[in-house]
Amino acid sequence: MTIIIVSGKKKKYFKRKAFFMQTQTHISPSEPSVDDKRRHWPAVSIIMPFEPVIQRKDELMQKLNKAMKRVEWEMGTGYDEDLADLVMMKLRMIIQSLNFSTFKKSIAIYVSPVFEKVMYLNMPVNETITVNESFFVRDIVYAKKEIPAFMVLVLSEKRSTLYEGDEVSLTKIKSNGIGNMPDRGYEFPIEENTGDNDALVVQQFLRHTDDGLSIVLAAMPLPVLVLGRKQVLDRFKQVTTNGKDLVECIEYKQGKLTEGQLFDLIQPHIADWEKIKVKHLYRQLEKAATEGKVVNGITAIQKSISHHRGRLLVFGRSLLRNPEILEKKDSESLNVFNKFSCVRHTIDEIIGNVLENGGNIEMVDDDVLGGQHIVLVKDKHDYL
Repeated sequence: MTIIIVSGKKKKYFKRKAFFMQTQTHISPSEPSVDDKRRHWPAVSIIMPFEPVIQRKDELMQKLNKAMKRVEWEMGTGYDEDLADLVMMKLRMIIQSLNFSTFKKSIAIYVSPVFEKVMYLNMPVNETITVNESFFVRDIVYAKKEIPAFMVLVLSEKRSTLYEGDEVSLTKIKSNGIGNMPDRGYEFPIEENTGDNDALVVQQFLRHTDDGLSIVLAAMPLPVLVLGRKQVLDRFKQVTTNGKDLVECIEYKQGKLTEGQLFDLIQPHIADWEKIKVKHLYRQLEKAATEGKVVNGITAIQKSISHHRGRLLVFGRSLLRNPEILEKKDSESLNVFNKFSCVRHTIDEIIGNVLENGGNIEMVDDDVLGGQHIVLVKDKHDYL
């Protein structure tokens, strides 16, 4: 999906309607109003997918050149011609010098007559091109692309299978049988209908499964859906150390299912992905708070980020609409930013630093944070 952000008078939009019929158009929520004066200071931002590891350079250059043409066309009226030419020259130089060896997923380019900045991002984005009188790092939040990602753990008393899921399918990661458990302490295979005398063995197997799940979640901290008979689910919930990651426990009568059939079984439980995502995020924040890894307060957050310790930044929606909240709430954090840069408020600086350090950002409803406008989770490799 391509999003073109257009600023200008209403009649200007309809004059160009034929051009935009080729693509889906949305208006940026942060777009400032424009008065009747001639606009002369072009500020360009290009946010787009950029994965040179899996895409050919000539294909990426074709998309970048297409983006430049859109920028050039948008600056054709309403902007000083000399300044527009200067911005286009700088933009061409930036694109020619991009790092095509990066392992990142996307890129954000900011260019004005007196400012330029390139950010390589770890998150997927929708292509967003903005030409306006100013730009903001926080616009990246609106370009972020939400892609469902989760784990599915299928359990029985003697076997477990772990899958990675997305919005359309499941992919098996690993399977474990009770016979593969180290130091299992028995010599004969356990039947599916395990009796009470074998409860200890089943408990050991479920702990072994949970240990394997912990290893996977350390690398891919995703929400987990667990499937199995009620008795098995109850036992697993008693022994697991990953309770904060379990967003759904689904009872079903065990039988051999294909990956497609299994996906159909869980699909109703992931249909409202936003609900699953927020539930998992809230539990991760609870876990981080218990471990003393949540940072509150603007000054403390900025200090933590300066030491490259910020992994996950979570903020309320009202903060994006009214970024002055941070300056009002903590007068000591008040900064005077360069009016020509893409960093105009404290929230722009914080978001930019977290992303450049390889961290992630999440915007949530204000009530999720319990009265806080913004929180940071420390320790880079512990959380999403």
